[in-house]
Amino acid sequence: MSVRDPSGNIVGRFKSKLFGLGISFRVLDPSGKDMALVKGDWKGWNFSFLDSSEKEIGTITKKWSGLGKELFTSADNYFIALNDQPEPAVAVLLLAAGLSVDTVYKE
Repeated sequence: MSVRDPSGNIVGRFKSKLFGLGISFRVLDPSGKDMALVKGDWKGWNFSFLDSSEKEIGTITKKWSGLGKELFTSADNYFIALNDQPEPAVAVLLLAAGLSVDTVYKE
C-alpha cells in the first residue's frame, strides 16, 4: 500500500511481514528503504511505531467505547500519539498506519 501527500507524491509504503506471532508491517520510504516498523500483539489493540533502531516514535491505541457499542457496532476509535516532533512525512505515515491497522487487521 502506498501513502501519498496531497500533491500525489509517494511519502512511503507499507509492506506486511510474512512471519511472526504478532501483527506487524514494515514502513518503507519512497525509495523502498526500511524506515520504521508498526508492531502489535495478535490479541491487543495497542501498536507501536518503531524507527529503524527499534526506538518508539509513536503509538496507535484503540479507545474502548463501552460494552453496548462494542458488541453492536463495528465502529472503532483510535488514539494516535507521536513522541517528540517527527518529520511531517513520519506523522503522515503514522496516521496512515492507524487507518491500516483498523482496515487490514481489525475489520
